[in-house]
Amino acid sequence: MSAKDNAVTADEAVGASGSIGLFDRLPEWVVDTLSAEQKKAIHQAIGDSLWTASPVNIRFTVPFFGKKYYVTIVGGGERRGPERQIKDRNKYPLRTVANVFFFIGLVTLFYLLALFVLALQSAIIEF
Repeated sequence: MSAKDNAVTADEAVGASGSIGLFDRLPEWVVDTLSAEQKKAIHQAIGDSLWTASPVNIRFTVPFFGKKYYVTIVGGGERRGPERQIKDRNKYPLRTVANVFFFIGLVTLFYLLALFVLALQSAIIEF
């Protein structure tokens, strides 16, 4: 039995974990140097991820002046430890220019919608 027969293919190693293309992104010479045990260990490390589906998982694309922007809202119970929360807070700060403009846009849309509903309601009540 050759080493090639023993080797775990990239599809086998990645298929069950849901991570698409891990071994495809690595140079071929790196994948060739990994033993079957190393590939299995990598597969297990990927498969044992703590990330599970969140109760709130909204993803959509918004066209804006010929470009497409994506919006992702993920929410649920906090499962990160305090150290990870601090690390993420520093890596992804809430107070950025883009976040401020996004929030202002959402608030503006909310008030425009409320104004429209009030105008529609007052027009309906007058009749």
